[in-house]
Amino acid sequence: MCEGIFHYLCFEMSIDAIIVTLTFSCCAIAHFVGMCLMGILAYHRVQYLSLAWMLAIFFAVISVVAVFGQEVAAGSPGILNPYMLLMLVVGTYLQSIYALGIAMPGYLQWGRMIKYASPIVVLAIAYVLAMHSSGLLTKVYSFGELFSKALSLELVLRFLALLLGLAYVLNIVFLPKQLAYKSNIPALLLAYTVVLILSVILYLYTALNYTPVLLCAYIVVFTLLNFFWVCHTMETLMQKMPHPEIVLEPVEGKVTDAAAALMSDEDKRQSDFNEQNHSRYMRLQLWMQQNKSEWTANGFTRDRLCEATGINRQLMLQCLRSQGHNNVHEYITAYRVAELKRMVLRGEVSSLTDCVSAGFGSVKTARLCFERIEGGSLDDFLRLNARGES
Repeated sequence: MCEGIFHYLCFEMSIDAIIVTLTFSCCAIAHFVGMCLMGILAYHRVQYLSLAWMLAIFFAVISVVAVFGQEVAAGSPGILNPYMLLMLVVGTYLQSIYALGIAMPGYLQWGRMIKYASPIVVLAIAYVLAMHSSGLLTKVYSFGELFSKALSLELVLRFLALLLGLAYVLNIVFLPKQLAYKSNIPALLLAYTVVLILSVILYLYTALNYTPVLLCAYIVVFTLLNFFWVCHTMETLMQKMPHPEIVLEPVEGKVTDAAAALMSDEDKRQSDFNEQNHSRYMRLQLWMQQNKSEWTANGFTRDRLCEATGINRQLMLQCLRSQGHNNVHEYITAYRVAELKRMVLRGEVSSLTDCVSAGFGSVKTARLCFERIEGGSLDDFLRLNARGES
């Protein structure tokens, strides 16, 4: 069977057809993987169900196109083909609703989603009626034809479809501003919007100067944009995972001589290795507990911690990772965040400008570190817990 598929790809299909088939197949697989990951999360949290459905829709459409790779490569859709524009509008609609949070949990938001999609429905009905009156689908193969027929109803509707697709993309930024004037747009969402606009421009260029390679380039960018939400979701979940607690624990008892006698040499080496790591970690914990004035200073670094504790970089990283920390910088940051929370709860810190007293170089750094360690906003924590001055 595999040999037959290989023979078909090499001898029955053109190079362009092979490129289209392989590109769309790989992109379909990527959407399938994302769909499965989000499906697993959606089984436990309904908030991920909309993303799983969107990836499933894209997977189904791209898979169908991959089957017709030969026809897609040999096709001549013409300039601003209505079916290509339909895919653009529907694609941007789906890519924007998740970014805007209009999608589910969403059994309760179907009304909002349908209302948001109503321009597509109206435009599609108008186009079908316009095409029905002429009886034929108008295809344009040169810019001269495009300009000569630019005022025809069918071409006007195509331009409106193009503008509608751009409007859905721009709404990612502008719609929140309309609902709340002072709404903050995250940097990642702005970057996503910029890349999405660039992908629409690429698709428009493909619709004006169609080649199979350009279409493949667009579908790769399209897939990366959709997979961004999968990666962002996984990153958000990892950030919410609990970090190792910053507490001083007593050193556990050593292995008894009787138990050690029953151990193999490899077990003994492993036990010694773990015990040494734990011992270094407890030495590090004790120093951090007793020298708060050192690490709450902004200039305190990993090198100063190594010098103060007498543990070199490699052994320090090794002992910290044995206890669940990623690196030395994260360990110091976790202590500073814990100290900042304590200071807020005790009334020693009541505003953002006071946050630098916990060792952070700036308010921005304090915000970023707090969100990374705690998984929540420093501003919200201050608002809920800060004590007003008497």
